[in-house]
Amino acid sequence: MAKKVWKRVFRTGQLTPEQTARDRKLRRLIQAEFPPLPRPVHPRSLSASLKKAMKHSPKTSYQLAKEAGVSQIMVSRFLSGKRDIRLATADRLAHVLGLKLVAS
Repeated sequence: MAKKVWKRVFRTGQLTPEQTARDRKLRRLIQAEFPPLPRPVHPRSLSASLKKAMKHSPKTSYQLAKEAGVSQIMVSRFLSGKRDIRLATADRLAHVLGLKLVAS
Protein backbone atom coordinates (compact mmCIF):
# COMPACT_ATOMS: atom_id res chain seq x y z
CA MET A 1 0.00 0.00 0.00
CA ALA A 2 1.43 3.36 -1.03
CA LYS A 3 1.89 5.95 1.66
CA LYS A 4 -0.11 9.12 1.08
CA VAL A 5 2.05 12.21 0.70
CA TRP A 6 0.62 15.42 2.12
CA LYS A 7 1.34 18.67 0.39
CA ARG A 8 0.95 22.09 2.00
CA VAL A 9 -1.27 24.43 0.00
CA PHE A 10 -0.87 28.19 0.13
CA ARG A 11 -3.84 30.20 -1.03
CA THR A 12 -3.36 33.63 -2.52
CA GLY A 13 -6.99 34.75 -2.75
CA GLN A 14 -10.34 34.26 -1.11
CA LEU A 15 -11.88 30.81 -1.00
CA THR A 16 -14.70 29.95 -3.33
CA PRO A 17 -17.98 28.83 -1.74
CA GLU A 18 -17.15 25.27 -2.84
CA GLN A 19 -13.73 25.38 -1.15
CA THR A 20 -15.27 26.81 2.02
CA ALA A 21 -17.91 24.07 2.11
CA ARG A 22 -15.25 21.39 1.50
CA ASP A 23 -13.05 22.78 4.30
CA ARG A 24 -15.97 22.87 6.75
CA LYS A 25 -16.91 19.30 5.86
CA LEU A 26 -13.32 18.12 6.38
CA ARG A 27 -13.12 19.90 9.76
CA ARG A 28 -16.38 18.23 10.88
CA LEU A 29 -15.13 14.81 9.80
CA ILE A 30 -11.78 15.27 11.54
CA GLN A 31 -13.43 16.51 14.75
CA ALA A 32 -15.87 13.58 14.67
CA GLU A 33 -12.99 11.11 14.35
CA PHE A 34 -10.65 12.94 16.74
CA PRO A 35 -12.77 14.90 19.23
CA PRO A 36 -10.92 17.33 21.47
CA LEU A 37 -10.03 15.93 24.87
CA PRO A 38 -12.08 17.34 27.74
CA ARG A 39 -10.02 19.58 29.96
CA PRO A 40 -10.19 18.80 33.64
CA VAL A 41 -11.52 21.65 35.75
CA HIS A 42 -9.57 22.33 38.89
CA PRO A 43 -11.90 24.11 41.33
CA ARG A 44 -9.08 26.15 42.87
CA SER A 45 -7.42 27.09 39.59
CA LEU A 46 -6.86 30.64 38.42
CA SER A 47 -9.09 30.18 35.38
CA ALA A 48 -11.93 28.70 37.46
CA SER A 49 -11.73 31.64 39.89
CA LEU A 50 -11.67 34.12 37.02
CA LYS A 51 -14.68 32.48 35.34
CA LYS A 52 -16.60 32.54 38.62
CA ALA A 53 -15.84 36.25 39.14
CA MET A 54 -16.85 37.07 35.54
CA LYS A 55 -20.13 35.16 35.82
CA HIS A 56 -21.00 36.89 39.11
CA SER A 57 -20.01 40.34 37.84
CA PRO A 58 -22.81 42.81 37.11
CA LYS A 59 -21.02 43.55 33.81
CA THR A 60 -21.80 41.62 30.66
CA SER A 61 -19.08 39.66 28.87
CA TYR A 62 -19.18 42.37 26.18
CA GLN A 63 -18.52 45.11 28.75
CA LEU A 64 -15.70 43.13 30.37
CA ALA A 65 -14.08 42.44 27.01
CA LYS A 66 -14.36 46.06 25.89
CA GLU A 67 -12.89 47.43 29.13
CA ALA A 68 -10.07 44.88 29.08
CA GLY A 69 -9.36 45.51 25.40
CA VAL A 70 -9.86 41.90 24.34
CA SER A 71 -12.19 40.15 21.90
CA GLN A 72 -15.73 39.54 23.14
CA ILE A 73 -15.83 36.26 21.20
CA MET A 74 -12.69 35.10 23.04
CA VAL A 75 -14.27 35.98 26.40
CA SER A 76 -17.47 34.10 25.52
CA ARG A 77 -15.50 31.03 24.42
CA PHE A 78 -13.43 31.17 27.60
CA LEU A 79 -16.56 31.35 29.76
CA SER A 80 -18.14 28.43 27.92
CA GLY A 81 -14.99 26.31 28.28
CA LYS A 82 -14.31 26.12 24.55
CA ARG A 83 -11.07 28.06 24.77
CA ASP A 84 -8.23 28.87 27.15
CA ILE A 85 -6.76 32.34 27.47
CA ARG A 86 -3.23 33.65 27.83
CA LEU A 87 -2.02 34.86 31.20
CA ALA A 88 -1.79 38.44 29.91
CA THR A 89 -5.46 38.30 28.93
CA ALA A 90 -6.40 36.86 32.32
CA ASP A 91 -4.46 39.70 33.94
CA ARG A 92 -6.39 42.32 31.95
CA LEU A 93 -9.74 40.75 32.83
CA ALA A 94 -8.79 40.45 36.49
CA HIS A 95 -7.82 44.13 36.54
CA VAL A 96 -11.20 45.12 35.08
CA LEU A 97 -12.93 42.99 37.72
CA GLY A 98 -10.81 44.50 40.48
CA LEU A 99 -9.26 41.14 41.39
CA LYS A 100 -5.84 40.65 42.92
CA LEU A 101 -3.82 37.45 43.17
CA VAL A 102 -3.06 36.54 46.79
CA ALA A 103 -1.38 33.50 48.29
CA SER A 104 -3.59 31.37 50.49
